Amino acid sequence: MSATVLVVDDEKVNVDYLVTILADQADLTVALDGATALEMARAEPPDLILLDVLMPGIDGFEVCRRLQQDERTRHIPVVFVTIVADAEEIVRGLELGAVDYITKPFEPTIVRARVRNHL
Repeated sequence: MSATVLVVDDEKVNVDYLVTILADQADLTVALDGATALEMARAEPPDLILLDVLMPGIDGFEVCRRLQQDERTRHIPVVFVTIVADAEEIVRGLELGAVDYITKPFEPTIVRARVRNHL
């Protein structure tokens, strides 16, 4: 496996589920908050970031904004994976630079296909 995916969600059960779904598709790293995600992305840029929106501290929208502003990380595709399904919020995420937006609950085969497409 050569591709690396950073999974970011403050709910460990969501992280564990995504890791289970994607374990055979990529090398996976995990962050449970936005600040850690930013540090990890800057230290060793992954090939893709799966990012929750609703997190305490730095939320996913702000993480995405900061990633886009940083020369070291702006090339990393970000896919939001979140319960936030409001059309305005989806548009907001895409306008911030995300390449895709998956709403929870999600179908594992769709997540796998979208990850494969963005890798």
